[in-house]
Amino acid sequence: MTVTTTSCEDWLTTYPQNRVVEEQFWEDKNDLEGVRYAAYKQMCSTVSDFAVWGDLRSDTYVLNPTRHSDQKNRDTYEEIMQGMPDSSMSQFEWDGVYKTINFCNKVLQHGAEVLARDKQFTTAEWQQMRAEITALRALNYFYLIRAFKDIPYTTKVINNDTEVEKFGLTNQLVVLDSIILDCERVAGQARVRFTSLRDTKGMITNSAIYAMLADMYLWRASLRQGRFGKTATDTVMADTGAVAHSVMGDYQLCSDYADKALASLARQNEEANRGYGRTLLETKSYKLPNCDMIANKFEGANQNTQPQLIAQANIFAGSYSTGSDVGDLMGQNSYESIFELQFDGGDNRENKVVNSLYGQSNGTHLAVSQDAIGAIFDGAGTDDYLFDTRTWFGAQNRIRPRGSSGSSSTLSGWYCVKYMRPAADLSEGAQKEVTVYTTSYAFNNWIIYRMTDVMLMKAEAKACLGTRTDVEECLEYTNAVHRRSYCDFKNGIAVSEDVTTTPTTWKKGDAIRTGTDYVKMVMNERQIELIGEGKRWFDLVRWAERNADSTKETADERESTDEQFVGNGQTGVELMVETFMQKTYAKLYKVLKNRFKNRYGLYCPIYYMEVKASDGKITQNPVWNKSKYDN
Repeated sequence: MTVTTTSCEDWLTTYPQNRVVEEQFWEDKNDLEGVRYAAYKQMCSTVSDFAVWGDLRSDTYVLNPTRHSDQKNRDTYEEIMQGMPDSSMSQFEWDGVYKTINFCNKVLQHGAEVLARDKQFTTAEWQQMRAEITALRALNYFYLIRAFKDIPYTTKVINNDTEVEKFGLTNQLVVLDSIILDCERVAGQARVRFTSLRDTKGMITNSAIYAMLADMYLWRASLRQGRFGKTATDTVMADTGAVAHSVMGDYQLCSDYADKALASLARQNEEANRGYGRTLLETKSYKLPNCDMIANKFEGANQNTQPQLIAQANIFAGSYSTGSDVGDLMGQNSYESIFELQFDGGDNRENKVVNSLYGQSNGTHLAVSQDAIGAIFDGAGTDDYLFDTRTWFGAQNRIRPRGSSGSSSTLSGWYCVKYMRPAADLSEGAQKEVTVYTTSYAFNNWIIYRMTDVMLMKAEAKACLGTRTDVEECLEYTNAVHRRSYCDFKNGIAVSEDVTTTPTTWKKGDAIRTGTDYVKMVMNERQIELIGEGKRWFDLVRWAERNADSTKETADERESTDEQFVGNGQTGVELMVETFMQKTYAKLYKVLKNRFKNRYGLYCPIYYMEVKASDGKITQNPVWNKSKYDN
């Protein structure tokens, strides 16, 4: 059967192109695995959507000032970044994500009958696959509710157009409750690792499910805190009956599942090292359990000696610059990754987003906002070697094409080049410079979850819990991520060793005094650590949702959305713009507050054709309730 599906006028009109009868297809394990792999391949095609939805509107980027051939998309991105998204923009089509969900639904619906037919397919294998695909479906729904808020939700398979139904919108929190319960039911039932490293990193394992649960609980706590207050409690109906949960309990569950994700990843890596007969990479844990991060080599680096930034090289482009055979063993996959979508030139599966959004060429749409993250550059003097080495790859303007001679290029702006095989240089006359491959490198994997992302989820949850013990843990985890990359190259040592004075702006600073400062500290660390990974706008949305204060909103404001008895989130939106976006949008931030209006403005408009095809069951986001094609 051809497993590729197409989309008609409605988002759920997906069916096999060759009309093979479903009942004649699901015969053995190979049929099930074919559709399972198709789900992952389909998800790869939606990476550009994830990056645009999760990064584009944030405070991290400005448009590349260079005019280039893809001017139409560039103009569209400019409108979106200036708070003027329109429902006619194809960037807000969600049909690709629903195709992935439909593949998952197919596997889950037919797995039991394949188990009954194929005697070579064991119950244990099906249990593991069911856990894996249940979580993969949940992950795709999680992307949708973070991007669009309320969405159509179904676990029903659509095989042909006679089965198509028109689904209305389900409230964001209801969907979140459902996918959390789904993941809870299968947690621990997936595989710890697969036979190949590519499958271990490129398919859902127990570590990935735990990371997803940590992320989902962090979001649910934040959403409910902003709507109902920090002491809010609620119940969710599960198969076993009503399950009680609370805002503070969800923050604690985020921390607990982060620990489980890190422990499961540590077990993966330990088993892999045992299989290789040696430890592949030197790591450093900073005395934290199961946080063996790849160690950068700073010892002896100074004004004349190039440091070895092995961590960045291994995480983003497959260990090509470690000076060993690690790259051959790991391929494009990272020791620290928990789940990364696989791209491969062999089947022409390209990750085009790393070239179209990020990088320094004149075909790249985004530059890095120096106004927003300029604080990571600790001084401008040529003799200053105290700085965050992540800026070499994440926010760089001294770039030399590999193989060229002479001084680095003079660029208008700063760029994220972590996907372009960068190599650092700290020689005289080339301080803080990188060399990069200038050819298109469209087959880089796309990391969904990795070790430091989960460590910083835990830190954020601990900051929100707010007790002295929690805050100390928050500082320890944030500082460990920070210390791996922040160094003094004049003396060849790492800095920021004192966990009681974690920097608030990526450099050694004053002690933190309030709970809000702790969360901002984590937000700052996530911004530079995860730059170019489709995370920042989602982080800002979560922060704005958490900090909405309905007690400061008028009765009219509370009634101006479809959610009764819930504040419209305007206070959180305004605070987010003032706290974070003002730096990048100095001339526009007051306008942005008016354009975003309330929490609905944090989410994308629904593509106008979806609204049109739904016969009134799908209503447009009330902030973006017009399109260019409205009469």
